Amino acid sequence: MTRLLTFSLAALASLALWGGPARAADTADANASGSDPAAVIEATARRALDVLEERREEFSEDADALFTAIDEILLPVFDVQRSGDLVLGRHARSASADQRRRFAQALYRALVRQYADNALDFSPDQLVIRPVRGEVDPRRTRVDSEVRLSDGTRVAIAYMLRETEEGWKVFDVVAEGISYVRNFREQYDAEIRRRGLDDVIASLERQGGIAAPDEDGAG
Repeated sequence: MTRLLTFSLAALASLALWGGPARAADTADANASGSDPAAVIEATARRALDVLEERREEFSEDADALFTAIDEILLPVFDVQRSGDLVLGRHARSASADQRRRFAQALYRALVRQYADNALDFSPDQLVIRPVRGEVDPRRTRVDSEVRLSDGTRVAIAYMLRETEEGWKVFDVVAEGISYVRNFREQYDAEIRRRGLDDVIASLERQGGIAAPDEDGAG
């Protein structure tokens, strides 16, 4: 389970820094009106692959450059707030709007920093993104993909998306049936009940390199 969860989070952090032949692709164009969610995933993967191939050596020596690159690729197509609210689960109902915002942002930043390096460790031989089956649901659509590693291992990864005013965005990643949202919901439910939401948020902000409000003058 640990390996699959790590794979899932690495996929989330990089949103598929893998794929077939590298060629230019503009995620914004793919997310334009009329585009389907599978096209968004494919375009993002191609753009990420271009960046990885061009800057792999730099990324291996400069973690901050890797974080920045992943953020530039992932953030436009990742629904940070929706994903954070789903991880909060029942705690989102009693949390203030500011707590929900801070938790979502801090969780995103912390996980990108924690799992970004894993994206460089995987050596996929092939990435296949499958067309959406059935009717596309703007509230929840699944895009299935399969990664074949260099050792022959095949890993099924599904991206869960919804359509927003900015286009299609990912809010969950599922690797071999293991959901990023479900796993962290269980983890943080226990943490929030034990430590309180504010303490959990502060801890995530430290992990993600986010200055606390009283440290940056915003509080």
